[in-house]
Amino acid sequence: MDKFRVILSLLLMLFAFPLIADESVLTMGYKDKAKMPLINVLGDNSGVYQALFSAAAKKAGKILKIVRQPKKRIHAGFKDGSLDFYPGASFSKKRAAYLYYIPNGLMTKEVLITQDSQAEITDMSQVKGRLIVESGSSKAEWDKQYPSLRIVQMTKLPIEIAVQALQSNRGDFYVADIEAVDFYQKWENLRSYKDIGLKVHHNAINKKFVPMYLGFSRKSSLFSEIVNPDYDESKGISIDNFPSIISKNSFAHRLMQSLNEMKESGETQAIYDKYFK
Repeated sequence: MDKFRVILSLLLMLFAFPLIADESVLTMGYKDKAKMPLINVLGDNSGVYQALFSAAAKKAGKILKIVRQPKKRIHAGFKDGSLDFYPGASFSKKRAAYLYYIPNGLMTKEVLITQDSQAEITDMSQVKGRLIVESGSSKAEWDKQYPSLRIVQMTKLPIEIAVQALQSNRGDFYVADIEAVDFYQKWENLRSYKDIGLKVHHNAINKKFVPMYLGFSRKSSLFSEIVNPDYDESKGISIDNFPSIISKNSFAHRLMQSLNEMKESGETQAIYDKYFK
């Protein structure tokens, strides 16, 4: 009986107090849906993100842990600091309230895909026709910026569905990230998109590659920040004009350094080429 009481007391103590976070772990949060080859299906985290951030975490002195949850729960984790970072984050003022944006070492750009008969497009002001977009995408507003566009929304629009839509003349234009374009070409074993009657316009939207960013939770125990003396309030908040900067004493700063070293050494590009080329 005494032994039972001891065990019961220990169990009550365990559940009465929150578990202490493992200081050796860096936790990446990601939605429960796959985005190949960045990350595989739920239960299999293999892909670019796991390879890249496992190596960066190790260089910075920690072990990567990946948590997959529905999108809303993931962002709740960033807001309360229970999750450390999201691997590929688009900047928004709303999310900047709880995320700090750090270059992850990868480079990206948006390109335009059309049927192969389309003349070369070097600026979106040249386009006239139907732009197919995923429902809810910010690109559904592009007709305001480009009046010659007509928006065609589709419920789900991964690149393979967009390709079919273009081939069957259900749309004229599709905007894709270059990494999705590269992966589809590799997956389908294409010499070029001409093999399937399509054309990629590399300079229609972005002339140059731009950095991809991770979003680090500003509430994470691994993050600390100080006032940015160069912040210009008149310009508004952006990645390049933010009210704070990372403290050099924080782990987030060490991770940023590791990612930059990997980029400069070519290790990041080698990881990209392994999965996309």
